[in-house]
Order: sequence, then C-alpha cells, then structure tokens
Amino acid sequence: MSAAYNNFIKYFRKTQDHRLLFSINPGRSGSQYLAELLGTAEEVTSFHEAEPPMNGSFLHMINELPYAGTAKKRRIKCNAIKKILNGLPAGQIYCETNHMFIKTFYDVVIKEFKNIGVIILRRELSHVLKSFVELGYFSSKNTAWPDWMSSPNAQTRAINCIDKDENLDQYDLCIAYLLDIEARARRFQREYPRVNTYEVCLESLCHYPDVVTFFEKLKITPTGQTQEMTGRVLNSRKEAKMRYDNFSEIEYCEERIKAYIKKSMLLGIDVPEDIVSGYVVTPEKQKGGSYGIS
Repeated sequence: MSAAYNNFIKYFRKTQDHRLLFSINPGRSGSQYLAELLGTAEEVTSFHEAEPPMNGSFLHMINELPYAGTAKKRRIKCNAIKKILNGLPAGQIYCETNHMFIKTFYDVVIKEFKNIGVIILRRELSHVLKSFVELGYFSSKNTAWPDWMSSPNAQTRAINCIDKDENLDQYDLCIAYLLDIEARARRFQREYPRVNTYEVCLESLCHYPDVVTFFEKLKITPTGQTQEMTGRVLNSRKEAKMRYDNFSEIEYCEERIKAYIKKSMLLGIDVPEDIVSGYVVTPEKQKGGSYGIS
C-alpha cells in the first residue's frame, strides 16, 4: 500500500476515535460559560466558537434556501473540525458550544461524524429576551446581529412566525427567533434519534453538585478547576448595553412572551406545550435567572 493511503487511513481512524459535543442554544444563554466549564474536564478540549464560526454568508444561505441546497458549501466546517481533531490526543473530546450549530452546520456535521452528543442549553426565556432587547438585537441600533441571528421566517425555520419580519417590532422578532430555536431543538431530536441529547438549564450549572451530575451524564471527569469555574458567569456585554441604552424590564418581557404565544395559538401555530405553560421547563425554577449574564 502507498504511504499516502496509509496516512489517509491513519487520519480517518484518528477522527473516528474522538467524541464530539455541540450545543443547541439561541445565544445569550451561557454558551461561553458552558464552553469554559466543560473545558475544565480532564477529557475535553472546548471551544466557544471555533473557526469558522459559520455566521455571515452561511447564515444568509439558511435564511434564503433549504438546507439541501447549501450543504456542499457549509461542509467547510467539517473540514475545519477534522483539522482540529487531527491535533488532539487519542480519546480527547472535541466540544463547541457555538449557537450557530443548530442554524448553519448541524446537518453537515451529523452526516460527517458518528460519535456526537448535543447539549440543549436553556435559560429562562424572559431573561434571554431582556438581554436580546438591551443589546439591540433585531433592531436598527445593532448592525451586527443579522450575521448571527436567523430570521424567524427563514426557509429553514422549524416553526411558523406570526407575521413577516418587517411587520413585527423588536420584541416580537426576538420572541419569534427564540421560539424557533426551541422548535429547531425539538426537530433535531425527532430527526436524529440516534444522537444523544442532554438537556440542561444554565441556572443549574451554577451549582457544583448539579455540575457534577451533569458531567456524569456526559461521561466526563471534573477537576479542581471545575469547581473553581462553577458559577463564574461573566457579563461581557454590560458596556454594550449601556451604549445601546435600551433598558427592558423582566415583567414586560414576560407580558410580551405571553402575548406572542396567544397570537400564535390564535393563528394555529403549534407552540410547544411546555413553553405555553411556563416558557421553558426547568428542574427548579429559581428566582432571578440571570446569574451574571443579564
């Protein structure tokens, strides 16, 4: 056999040795904290948004076209992951908590790699909405969000929106996006039953006993750094929120979510039942919910 063939087989086998962990989340839900927390485990090499982050043009693709029509171009992410895997020790777990996963590259990654697990990370919906609004997402105040947040009316959406984007205000656009991400998570679970999913709330990951339990489910080993990291959720956007000067109240966010869900139900849109009854089911619905992210 040729040396090139032997190198190919060696490379292929090496990529197959690694587990991969990804995360489904909408953003502003603790994905960076999750990446740092998982990165403290003995077996994990963790990234928040590994290159390429799959935003920008890749997001515009999935807004405008079905997934099948753009898969070839989006496979660039698989090639990048393979390069990283090739540099990892045998048995090391690749983890990426990028919120673009469920929007722009989950399908190509699932097709390319076999040993995959997916963490569905949730945070109290009203707190996520407040953060979105204050950062100017889905408004003219912030010019960066269109490269990161999919349209609620995207060709690839998992739930219908109550109206066209241009007819909705900032709150309704944000809520529609957040509900679509939740619907995408459920669609993923239906379409890929062989892929293990692990549902967790940010609130629980701020308590070390819950972190240990979660690590056990993932079959990863905590270290001394894990306990040190637990609860250290940082708000890296405080200055940006001050700059946008678009303060929002949790109570008003809750009212808007309820109003949006009511409109959806009147239009016959199938909003998941647990969101209707309480937005997102959490093990222990705790007061606050921000844990430093806000």
